[in-house]
Amino acid sequence: MKKTVSVNIRGLNFIIEEDAYELLQDYLDRLNESLRNEKGNREIIEDVELRIAELCTFNLTNNKTVVELLDIQEIIAKLGDPSQYIESDEQETSEGREKESNETKDSGEKRLFRDADNAVIAGVCAGIASFFKIDVVIIRAIFVVLFLFGGFGFPLYIILWIIVPKTRSTIDRLRMKGRPINVDTVREEVEMAAANINKGSKRFAQQVSNDDHYSRSVRKGFRVLLTIFGSFLIFVGILMLIPFLIFLIGGFEFIPVQNESGFISFPEFGKLVLAHSSDYSLMATGALMLGFSVIIFLILWGSLLVFNIRNKWAKLTLLLLFLTGLSGGIMSAISGVRTGKDFMRGAEEAVHVASIETDELTLLPSPSGNNSLRSGLDLSLMEIGSEDIQLTGIHIKYLPSPDSLFHIHKQFSARGKSSEAARARALNISHDTEISGDTLHILSSYSFPKTDKLRDQEVELTIQIPKGGTVRLKDRIISLDGILPSEIEEKLEQEGYLRGNGKYRHD
Repeated sequence: MKKTVSVNIRGLNFIIEEDAYELLQDYLDRLNESLRNEKGNREIIEDVELRIAELCTFNLTNNKTVVELLDIQEIIAKLGDPSQYIESDEQETSEGREKESNETKDSGEKRLFRDADNAVIAGVCAGIASFFKIDVVIIRAIFVVLFLFGGFGFPLYIILWIIVPKTRSTIDRLRMKGRPINVDTVREEVEMAAANINKGSKRFAQQVSNDDHYSRSVRKGFRVLLTIFGSFLIFVGILMLIPFLIFLIGGFEFIPVQNESGFISFPEFGKLVLAHSSDYSLMATGALMLGFSVIIFLILWGSLLVFNIRNKWAKLTLLLLFLTGLSGGIMSAISGVRTGKDFMRGAEEAVHVASIETDELTLLPSPSGNNSLRSGLDLSLMEIGSEDIQLTGIHIKYLPSPDSLFHIHKQFSARGKSSEAARARALNISHDTEISGDTLHILSSYSFPKTDKLRDQEVELTIQIPKGGTVRLKDRIISLDGILPSEIEEKLEQEGYLRGNGKYRHD
């Protein structure tokens, strides 16, 4: 009968004979003393204890639940005598021969692991290379070839990644390499890992130094980019400043019209478009604030970037310019929204001009009344009188007649806040046509009161042509023969446009 004790080795509980426990405790005490001055001694002792726990577990079965003295003696024999680290070189040589013998004896514990310490992705290739003692480059090359030409290199790698365990301790690394697991090999593996960590630290320090140099290069390159970008901002700001000053000094008179000066200013044009008189002041003030702020903002921001100026007052100025421009934009937007509501609804009003019995209707265009600007290139948009506005351009549409007569209609259209307001503006449009026999005289301009504002007023002339009839406009003959009334929706009607200078364009 022998006395037993319960011990805990690296988190595992064992029942061990008392004399076996004393032998094991003496072994661990001598191991601690031997490795007292070794680097990484704590890790070595922890790995040795883990190995002892593994070997104790291996010796236990369902019929054997107690670790015996003989088991501990065999475990100590495998691990090696701690005194080898404090004896002479001659003894170390002798123990080296014993180590080779132990390696041969323990070669059966070799297992495949994923080498986490030398992994590029998951350590599969590095683990296989260590297991077969092959250069890892060869294994990786094989996987690349299988991936490119076999098509199954990638799924094979994923499967091995899942099923092959990763090295988590010194013992796993020794087992992966097929080396015996004893105090000597554990010590060597720990020292090798420490050396690798030291090399890694040096590489990291070198990388940090290189990164610092790289960072300086990046900062220099970024500085160049900022200078280029700042110069571009200054250039854009100056480009905007020149026309801004020209329009400001010249009173913004740049919109071509037919009047005494030939141009009207932006404020004058705004009065013809904006819904209320107060909108003009709001829009003009907002536009000036926005334009001035944007120009100065671009020039100042570009200067700060080019000259690398970091001044809180400059930043506050940029913020003030931004807020000023934002306020001007909001003011202009409010005025624009209020005017936009006056374009929401559209209305059309049709007027019958005449019905003529003839085989050919002649159209005779007449240019608008003021021809002083009609020579050469005509850029005028409208003619502004004291009470009315005159626009140019008449749309002409040709449709089949339901009978043997030419039917002529005019359609006036405009927009407003409501359908009623739009219809009232449409009825205020004035356009002159005159019938003389089989000739229709058409004025190429139309007018409406200035109080109606510019609200997309248009005039469209519709001519219904009977079967066999034609319309002559100078040298052009227009006929709709072959188009039946039922086909009008399928075949688009013909259209034309009469310009303000009396020239005609047929679409």
